[in-house]
Amino acid sequence: MRVNTNAWNRVRYGLFSPFYDVVGRLLDRGRRMSIKLVDPKPGERILIVGAGTGLDLPYLPRNADTTAVDLTPSMLRKAETRARKLDLPVTFHVMDAHRLGFPNASFDVVLLHLILAVVPDPHACIREAARVLKPDGRIAIFDKFLPDGTRPSLIRRMLGYVTDALFSDINRQLRPLLAEAGLVAVRDEPAFMGRLFRIVVASPATFDQ
Repeated sequence: MRVNTNAWNRVRYGLFSPFYDVVGRLLDRGRRMSIKLVDPKPGERILIVGAGTGLDLPYLPRNADTTAVDLTPSMLRKAETRARKLDLPVTFHVMDAHRLGFPNASFDVVLLHLILAVVPDPHACIREAARVLKPDGRIAIFDKFLPDGTRPSLIRRMLGYVTDALFSDINRQLRPLLAEAGLVAVRDEPAFMGRLFRIVVASPATFDQ
């Protein structure tokens, strides 16, 4: 029986929400670096997929048109509170990252921070992110990945069963996800714990860089 499901994610992140920021802030440097690299411009439309408690919000431009979605209502309520304290205009929606309720080519920038290793189906998640991205848009990915072209060791595979049930999968690879979604990496930077956590900025493969 599969443990990582939307229903389980809603439960576990609902339980995590009261103290999520304590751990989440350890990765603030990666969030800040990712947003700096994707370089959102004034007036651009930004979508945060898996916004959680809104830890990305302090690093976004005030004059952007920002939308934030998350599966877990309790996490999103904390994000709404954070946006009010920052006096930052953000539109919030409880939404499944596998089925984004937006038209094609709606956003200039999509943030996928610590979400591709969490969702049950990362292929569906990144395809949806690419679908709602404008042809000349950018996606910023900040997450933990197995190095491309490698296989996890036995110990890492065993540990992966535990981490997948508790918080996220540590054995997903990014390159196949990008290729399936028709995206190409234009920046790929180590972010935390060597290259376990990476920041990748990607654009549609059809866009002439």
